[in-house]
Amino acid sequence: MGGKTPYGFRTEPHVMDGIRTKKLVVEPTEAAFVRQMFEMYADPQVSLHDITRKLTADGMRTNRGRPLSRATLSVILRNPIYVMADLDIYEFFKSQGTDIYNDAADFAGTNGCYYYQGKGNTEDKHRHLQGQTLVLAPSEGFIPSELWLKCRKKLLASQSYQPARKARNTWMAGKIKCGKCGYALMSAHSNGILYLRCTVHADNKACPGCGCVKLHELEALVYGAMVKKLKDFKTLTGRKKAAKISPKLAAKRLELAQVESEIEKLLDTLTGATPVLLSYANSRIEELDAKRQLISAEIAKLAADAVPPEKIESISGYLDDWENVSFEDKRQVVDALITVIRATSEKVEIEWKI
Repeated sequence: MGGKTPYGFRTEPHVMDGIRTKKLVVEPTEAAFVRQMFEMYADPQVSLHDITRKLTADGMRTNRGRPLSRATLSVILRNPIYVMADLDIYEFFKSQGTDIYNDAADFAGTNGCYYYQGKGNTEDKHRHLQGQTLVLAPSEGFIPSELWLKCRKKLLASQSYQPARKARNTWMAGKIKCGKCGYALMSAHSNGILYLRCTVHADNKACPGCGCVKLHELEALVYGAMVKKLKDFKTLTGRKKAAKISPKLAAKRLELAQVESEIEKLLDTLTGATPVLLSYANSRIEELDAKRQLISAEIAKLAADAVPPEKIESISGYLDDWENVSFEDKRQVVDALITVIRATSEKVEIEWKI
């Protein structure tokens, strides 16, 4: 391995396939600070600035002896070398268009990952995951995948939203995007009514805008959608059922990843293929696509059944007494249920976490 040693690790000599090299091993003191970074940033209310200020006050310094900066912190939170890479990590990068060197079955929840600039790719690899390259590292990670993904998705969202500020106007803050361009919606007052406007449209008219979106109407719609989403989950029978379903869910997700990988390999063979090979490949792709759709439906069913009933009951309790729930608790409920809300005056699309 080459390059700078990531904060939280040190190197020691290692022989791999007869070649002398170095491998990463955890540096306990630094790793404790890294864990704290991820645990703090996973809180929707905590900003990069909050973390740098806290850890600097606690005496943390970078490898060069400097106080932690927001830029350095952002790089650490994006780096998959820290994650215990499992199938969730594989699926996340796959969904972002990242080229993954290893098979899905190799993502066993132990090792971290190296993340490289894709060949011929000129985009910023930290902001644009499509076309970059991910490889499992020989070193073990120490950040659970669920925690790492929560932070990574928050960072991805912050690229489209305005710089982090404490939410004031709505408990949906940090979740709302323009349904046209995908960038932030900002609030604006007119005649005593709060509206949402596309930031890109307001800045340079590069987006046609989201139309007339009234904040209180959107909040009512999203609240109703959350109530409806949870209604079906109230029939769950308990932890035993969830525990039995979980291994099946993992197996199905692995099966789906393998089917999708086979489809991709077949698609790669189509360029310059003979008519006979084209006929076979197309037929096989149709079979695999039908299988993929069936597995996806099974995964959706298993995922719904696997939600812990105590979590559903807790969130349902908040929704039943929504008017009396605090602003911050409302934000926590939304963060638990929703990834993003894409809104225009014509339609609202909600991407759910459950």
